[in-house]
Amino acid sequence: MKIIDQSNSYYKSKKTNAKKQSESKQKTEEVRMSDVLISGDYVSNGERKLRVLKELGGGGQGNVYLVTDNGEQFALKWYNKQSSTTEQYHAIEMLVEKGAPSDKFVWPLAIVEGESKDNFGYIMPVIDTKRYTKLSHYFSGEIKSKRFEPIIDACIRMAHGFYELHLSGLCYRDISFGNLFVDFENGEVKICDNDNVTFDNLTSSEDIWGTHGFMAPEVVRGEKPPSSQTDLFSLSVVLFRMLHLQHPLQGQKEYDIEIVDYDALVDLYGHNPIFIYDPIDETNRPVKGKKDMAQAYWPYYPNFIKERFIEAFTSGLHDPNQRIVESIWVKELATLRASLMYCYNCGEQLFYDKTRLSYADHCPKCGSVVDTLPPRMKIGDKIVMLNHDTVLYNSQISNLDPMDYEKPYLKVEVHPRHPEVWGIRNLSDDVWRYELNDESIKEVFKEGIIPIKDGLEIYFGNQIGQLKTGTKLAIKK
Repeated sequence: MKIIDQSNSYYKSKKTNAKKQSESKQKTEEVRMSDVLISGDYVSNGERKLRVLKELGGGGQGNVYLVTDNGEQFALKWYNKQSSTTEQYHAIEMLVEKGAPSDKFVWPLAIVEGESKDNFGYIMPVIDTKRYTKLSHYFSGEIKSKRFEPIIDACIRMAHGFYELHLSGLCYRDISFGNLFVDFENGEVKICDNDNVTFDNLTSSEDIWGTHGFMAPEVVRGEKPPSSQTDLFSLSVVLFRMLHLQHPLQGQKEYDIEIVDYDALVDLYGHNPIFIYDPIDETNRPVKGKKDMAQAYWPYYPNFIKERFIEAFTSGLHDPNQRIVESIWVKELATLRASLMYCYNCGEQLFYDKTRLSYADHCPKCGSVVDTLPPRMKIGDKIVMLNHDTVLYNSQISNLDPMDYEKPYLKVEVHPRHPEVWGIRNLSDDVWRYELNDESIKEVFKEGIIPIKDGLEIYFGNQIGQLKTGTKLAIKK
């Protein structure tokens, strides 16, 4: 009997376990069909039926998959049950209806559902990861750029992208390096995770939304909800990090933190934030040899761009109304790009700064004195460099539209047989005019060239450019 009892007990246990395993398998299958998709699954929105090809990545809200419909591929963000809320559904529905502010945004195209109605997702364009790199890889040093042009161009396009977003009445809420992709060959950008986007009229500050280090101080403190004004702060952080490879608030104060917990972060970014180059408060300067990446860049940027960052992280740190708007960043960054020049000793890229011409400046790479300036041109109150490889764009010549930075206006060319002879080629549709020695007026149409001669004045539509040839400076050392 004992053996039979044991056998019955074993049989009952085995039967019970089988039932539990079956139930567990069913639950797992339900979870898989709702929270997780695998290759071969289908999702649809009524008009399209898309087949899942593979998983691309995951996060707290769900996973991202590569899907296809008749050979056309999309990325699918598939929310887990916890994130598949009615509020989230309506938020994505609104974004789909409004459409992308520009092609810089990897925007939701359509909402899709699977077999289970407990979950949903949305499809969006696929980011070409062979071309675009997540900005976090640049900050970590995995990606390096040998030239400043693509970095500055990416900064310009980011500022313009968020200008376009805010112009449509929306705010992003979570600008950070995890949501930005850059083509480091030409500076083009892609802004992803756009389910963060909402109307710029939030009133509740109950939910802290954002990434520490990028959130505006008032959001960190829980006083204000995200808005276009808090986006401006986050944008300034991204731009500073792009140009300096260091966070604008991470210096001595962060280095001294023994335990980096929530309270420490709230103090550093919310209650007592101090710019590492605050002109008055020096308590948070970069730490030599430990937290000093910015020191390799900050001293060499022109004063005008440093003044903008000081404004962004002093008065703009505490007063949202004093933050630098996107159009100003675009204008200043375009001027920064036009300030690029070279060290004639080693070829390192430098920046022209008229405020430093009276004393010796040194190349950060070779250490030689920078005492030779390239040809240049004064347009209004701006001075632009005319290096052998300079290309200037509409916004750098005209004051009419600072956002018109994509169309090339002119480029410098060196005579192939006489390298001492330089000229500027007209790439625009404008007719240029300048005065010859006999006081007659010469017109230069598209693709025409004007030689770079000292003192020559060129009429570019509504602007006058005054040329100056290369100069050897008499610097007091």
